[in-house]
Amino acid sequence: MTEQININFTEPKDIFLSIKPEFARLLATRKKTYEFRRYKPNEPIKRIWLYVTRPDGMLKFIAEVGEPVEYPHQIPEDGIGNLDFNLGLKLSKFAFPILHFDELLEGIPLNTLRSQFNFNPPQGYIYIDTFPNLVEFVKRQGIRRLY
Repeated sequence: MTEQININFTEPKDIFLSIKPEFARLLATRKKTYEFRRYKPNEPIKRIWLYVTRPDGMLKFIAEVGEPVEYPHQIPEDGIGNLDFNLGLKLSKFAFPILHFDELLEGIPLNTLRSQFNFNPPQGYIYIDTFPNLVEFVKRQGIRRLY
């Protein structure tokens, strides 16, 4: 199913994050139901735009997330990494539940991200309103809802 996403720059905000390809695949196939991070943004967020690192090297997915769960609060043990989070074995202190997972119809490679949008993969997170032209490009391009 292809649909246009509705992005607005009011609360809550969206962020860009970098993710390793193996974890992106686990999220896309619902084997991973939470995204774990050591931090949470200062402002509430609705979606995480995922830049998939090498060898993929492209902006490829958008995950709609719920309110992050902070350890020692527990999460359902229905996905990879969830039990480790509940047992305190992860370095990550926050678990973001994945509500919906979308794929860009065409991933945007790093060379295009840099040359057309002055975008570099985030080391932490970046609010998407920093790159309005990139957001508009993605909105025009379209996405496919995976779940």
